[in-house]
Amino acid sequence: MINGSDYCQRSGDPDKNVPIIKEDIVFVCDCLPEYYLDNKLGKNPLLDKQLGKNMLVDTQTNPKDKIWIYDGYLYLDDNMNNIFAPVMDLTIEDFNENDKPSLSRKYKFVTFNHKPRLHRIIASSWINQNFDNNEYFYTAGFNVEQENLRDHLPFIDNLYEGLPMKMIGPDPNNGITKDIFVDIFYPYAKDSVFNIVNEVGFWEYGCHLSEKTFWALLSHNIPIVSGYAMATSMERIGFDMFTDIVDYTSEFIKDPFERTYRLLNDNKDVLKNAHNILTKDILKRLEYNKTLLLKPDISQIAINNLNTPDMVKKLKEILYNNITYMTKFYQGEHKVLIK
Repeated sequence: MINGSDYCQRSGDPDKNVPIIKEDIVFVCDCLPEYYLDNKLGKNPLLDKQLGKNMLVDTQTNPKDKIWIYDGYLYLDDNMNNIFAPVMDLTIEDFNENDKPSLSRKYKFVTFNHKPRLHRIIASSWINQNFDNNEYFYTAGFNVEQENLRDHLPFIDNLYEGLPMKMIGPDPNNGITKDIFVDIFYPYAKDSVFNIVNEVGFWEYGCHLSEKTFWALLSHNIPIVSGYAMATSMERIGFDMFTDIVDYTSEFIKDPFERTYRLLNDNKDVLKNAHNILTKDILKRLEYNKTLLLKPDISQIAINNLNTPDMVKKLKEILYNNITYMTKFYQGEHKVLIK
């Protein structure tokens, strides 16, 4: 089992000395690691080095001979033996599943951001440039100017001033409690029409899924979620991505900077008009998404819908023939996802 976010280079050249994975079956938890970001590179050389890369696969001598199981991704366009097994079982204390969505909302959109990922920096700038601060609610654990994050973006022209740093609740670096969503974020989210979710995936041709997207669905928000193939992948599971309202034509753009800007710009007018979008029919669709997410077998539904029958068969063989993997995967709490 590999924790993708902790998978790092050993020493010397930051893009070398990466350990070789000897196992035939690899569980990849959380997000993928990123290659070292060289600030001295211009946009095109940087894109050539980073685009579509998966360090875990790129550094292996026989990646196609391994089975790669991802718990945080819905799709990766790398033609490997990928099995997508997103952990979608939710345990949230004191969450009222019977809360009904309201037609009246204070905010046009919310967006919750902690670490300064590249598309979050772009979104911070774009929101500050295009909306008045009374139109939305946000959190940001970074400030573009104060932390010199502009130094990481020489390939973006005319980056507008980012939003001021603003955090609510406890420091997320100290650990996320089960009830932080209900106590801290839910009151703001449920009072918003849209939720701009800046998921982790940026460089890779794939889409990451985390609690941020779950929170949008639980809060009866119309999600606008970043990530390559994100809308299509969520629809494969069975979720309504409101593609009749939200423009996701940008989701397969290879350049992540263009993809992020396009997703935001293509939906600027929709966000501006947010308070006129909600109807009783829209509320029913929002309720459908929450109900689907809260199904006891949602992880099984996702696995069956995201993978080919052959890959589901392989996953069954792995689960039933080697229980050690799943015991480690769930940190000692074994669960059977496929019946």
